[in-house]
Amino acid sequence: MSVLGVIGFLVVVPAFTPAISACSGRRALTQRQATIIQQAADGSMLEAGGPIIVYSKALMDAARAKKETVQVTQDVMAIKSLMGDDEFLEKWVMITNDWDLDTVSLSKKLVETMGNMKSTVVPKFVTFLAKKKRLISLKKIVNQFVTTLYQQQSIAPVTVKSAQRLTEAQQASIKAKMKAKLGVQDIKLIQEVDASLLAGFFLEWGYVDPERLRSPCNAIDLTLKNHLRKSALQQGVMASA
Repeated sequence: MSVLGVIGFLVVVPAFTPAISACSGRRALTQRQATIIQQAADGSMLEAGGPIIVYSKALMDAARAKKETVQVTQDVMAIKSLMGDDEFLEKWVMITNDWDLDTVSLSKKLVETMGNMKSTVVPKFVTFLAKKKRLISLKKIVNQFVTTLYQQQSIAPVTVKSAQRLTEAQQASIKAKMKAKLGVQDIKLIQEVDASLLAGFFLEWGYVDPERLRSPCNAIDLTLKNHLRKSALQQGVMASA
């Protein structure tokens, strides 16, 4: 079973029933899902418009006002990456726990630790958060910034797992089908190769965190491995994982 042999899953019923999961019975990027993403952004299921949403929007507004949207986005992506680095986090904790530093000195040291920022907005924003005693929320704010960016630009990340690396034609076909299915302008296709799938492919999308590809809300399993597993179970045969 080739990948192209099952690509029609979005327009016709496939030869076998795929395993499908969905969050709250909704498709990705619906209004309901967007609301859930916003509510979860500050970690406490606050209503959209909570502090994390407000600060993220303020950063976006400042970027547009200063005409530094691209630069601010680059800085935010850099900070998001740093927030996953243990060495950086260790430095961050040491600086923020230094009681001898005033607000200005504290924010200055933090910006220096982040490296060269491409915008003038982000360093000032870090200082602003320090004055508001909201530095602890910076990670959540940049995560929300990225999530909102994907929504505004109508980009949906989709992960495809296949036994062999897809050709350009196969990638283009999947992207076209998923663009139509999700109603977005573009698809960010992430490929993963897993030989154990044998043939076909497995799709995931509707991520709560679209940058780090966490918590997918939707999935379709069109792999030969899944088909064989289901066939074995129907015949009462124990299938290996």
